[in-house]
Amino acid sequence: MIYFYYGTDEESARKKAKVTVDSLLLKKPDATLIKIGDEEITQDKITELVGSQALFASKYIVYFSNTFLNKENKELILKNLKEFAGSDNIFIFTEGKMDKTSLAKIEKNAEKVEEFVKPERALNKKEKLALIGEKIDFFEFADALGKRDKRGLWVLYQDALAEQVPAEEVHGIFFWQVKSMLLAKKCKTAEEAGMKSFPFQKSREFSKNFKDGELEELSSRLVSMYHEAHRGNIDFFVALERFILEL
Repeated sequence: MIYFYYGTDEESARKKAKVTVDSLLLKKPDATLIKIGDEEITQDKITELVGSQALFASKYIVYFSNTFLNKENKELILKNLKEFAGSDNIFIFTEGKMDKTSLAKIEKNAEKVEEFVKPERALNKKEKLALIGEKIDFFEFADALGKRDKRGLWVLYQDALAEQVPAEEVHGIFFWQVKSMLLAKKCKTAEEAGMKSFPFQKSREFSKNFKDGELEELSSRLVSMYHEAHRGNIDFFVALERFILEL
């Protein structure tokens, strides 16, 4: 008889195997428990386990743990599945992730097969950005500026500094958002502004957070800041922070 527990959540698979072993030992207190790890297994050893019984015990309960990590072990066990299934002894396995071909063979012969899947941990913001090769969220920055969320934008800027994001990159986000709001405010349609419908509508709503003339002033300040910083007349990072705090 075979009980096979496997999956990416190996700890849960081992716990379930222990529960099974304890339950079987309660039902068959005269049984002998044999634990086998990832050491090399031979055909003679398998033949012995399948066909033998303890001297004064009614059955063996044989617990295999991660034996499939060894390719030779895996091949021998798969080769002898019918013998395991037909034996008077009980065989319990805990393994990691299984391939479909091997699993199909095991399912045909096992009394019970159960998979334990480790829940995927949700990625934090930094990890999600790393997956796409970015250090900061472009649209999060742009939206904070559009909402005129001074505090939120300052916090994002501190994160950008910590991640050593170039000043030019942050400046580029600011300039893009101000330009988008100006276009959305002055143009009647997204087509006229040369924008997609969603960002056009979004920028139009954001533009309402600024009084007449303020967006033009912000645009002028950003252009001037860029040139002054590259001439070495001002510290680019300090100028960007001042820009945020004076929104």
